Amino acid sequence: MRKQTTCYSCDKPIEPEWLPEGEFIVCDECSSDTDEKTVEKLQEQLNTAKKALTEIASTRQGIWRGGTLVGYEATEDAQFAIDALAAIGGDDE
Repeated sequence: MRKQTTCYSCDKPIEPEWLPEGEFIVCDECSSDTDEKTVEKLQEQLNTAKKALTEIASTRQGIWRGGTLVGYEATEDAQFAIDALAAIGGDDE
């Protein structure tokens, strides 16, 4: 028995022999509609998001003890950005 699923773009039923984990399956018609401009635009958006997250991830706050600065640690926002970058592979550039 084969696992039946639908195209991610148009919901047309498809029956893949092998369904890669974590990937979207599209039918032949929809996959031919993806053009270079769309891919370039998505890559540009991803790069912009990575840049913004990288800047946020670098924010640090001082750790003070007895009125003396003893070091720095990531802010809460920085930790969220670090986690988001890890999830999208932000350290591959």
